[in-house]
Parts: sequence; C-alpha cells; structure tokens
Amino acid sequence: MRGLASVVVVALALAGCSLTKPEEDPAYIKATAVESRVDRIERQNAALLDLQRQVEALQAEVRRLRGDLEEAQHETRAAKDQQRDLYADLDKRLGALEAHPAQATPAGAAPAAPVVGDRDAYQAALERLKNKDYPGAEKALTDFVVGYPQSPLVDNAKYWLGETYYVEKRYGDAIGAFQELVKDHPDSRKVPDALLKVGYAQYELKRYREAREVLARVAQKYADAPAAAEAKDRLKRMDAERH
Repeated sequence: MRGLASVVVVALALAGCSLTKPEEDPAYIKATAVESRVDRIERQNAALLDLQRQVEALQAEVRRLRGDLEEAQHETRAAKDQQRDLYADLDKRLGALEAHPAQATPAGAAPAAPVVGDRDAYQAALERLKNKDYPGAEKALTDFVVGYPQSPLVDNAKYWLGETYYVEKRYGDAIGAFQELVKDHPDSRKVPDALLKVGYAQYELKRYREAREVLARVAQKYADAPAAAEAKDRLKRMDAERH
C-alpha cells in the first residue's frame, strides 16, 4: 500500500508540471528575455557598423578632396610663379635692350640711313610691350614687320613679336615667330635668344625631346652668348625633372 501511494504522489506531481503553460515557466521567461536582449544588441551593433562604414567613406572623401585642393593650390602657385618669371624675363631683356641700344643694328652691318619713321614705329611698339599692352604690341610689331621690311630693326621686331606671343602663353605662335627670325636673319644678334625661346616654348608644350635638341644647339653653337648659359640651366632643370 505504501508503494502504491508513492506512485500516485509522483504521478500527480508529474501531472501538475505538465499543466504549467510555457509562457508562465520562469526558465522560458528568462530565456525569452535574454534572446530579446541579444536581438537588440545585434541590431545596435549592425547600426554601429553601418555608421562606421559611413564615417570611413566620409573620411576617404575628405582625404580625396584635401588632395585635390592641395594639387589645385600647387598648380595655382606654379602658374603664378611661371607668369612672374615670364614678366621678369621680358623686363630683363627689354632692360638689356635699353642699356645696349647699339645691338639694334645686326652684327657686321654698317650704320645705314634708317627708313623714314621706322625707329619711331619700333620704339612705339616697344613702349606698348613695356606697358604690358600685349594686343597693342602685337599689332604694332606685326605692322612694323609688314610696313618696314628693309629696316635694320626688322629682326628685332620679329624677336619681340615672338616674346609677345610667349608671355601670352601662345607658344605655337611664339615658335613660329622665332623660327622665322632665325630663317630670315641667320646673322642677327637675336638668333641665340630666339632659339633659346624656341626651346622654352617646346618645353612648355611638353615637347621635351625637341626642347632638348634646341637648347643643346644653343649651348654648343653659341657658347659665348648669354643665351648659352640659360640653355644649360634649363637642361639641368630638365635633368632634375627627368624630362
């Protein structure tokens, strides 16, 4: 009898347990709470990861923009430096012309009676160039070459016409003007300077092989001219730049 009672008690206890609802089970409640917390943390982590990716993308964009800005600033400084050098070089050559006016006559040429009005026209054109009136200087020098083809100053006028194009960064036109001077006036004092500027213009056009050839020609053929030293300096600069 005692054994039968024990069996009944155990059976009733098991029956009582089976009647408890799962959502009322403390273990189930605790497990559900933990699972909800884990889901919430995972969603938060996913949001943080997405935010981190956005931040990294923004940082990369900032770095790219900063690089573009630095490159633009460098190009602007280089352009300003180049323009300053162009003006300084032009002023130096104009100053040399004023200091040595005798060089206006080609080497070996006998002083000749000037064509009426040619010197005044030439000086007027140079004044426009000195005042940085480049369109006016271009027209005045072009008119001089056409109007005074026999003037002893015509080679100088062609040279300064080339300089006008060069300082305006019209490098193709400058090369044409300088080459015309070299072709038509091979004995002119301006030939070394004209060839030097041809080399400079080729350099600005990134025609480095052609620039080297012309500059080397100036350095070798006109070794005693000031242009030769300038040609050598530019060749050294090209070596440093690996051009």
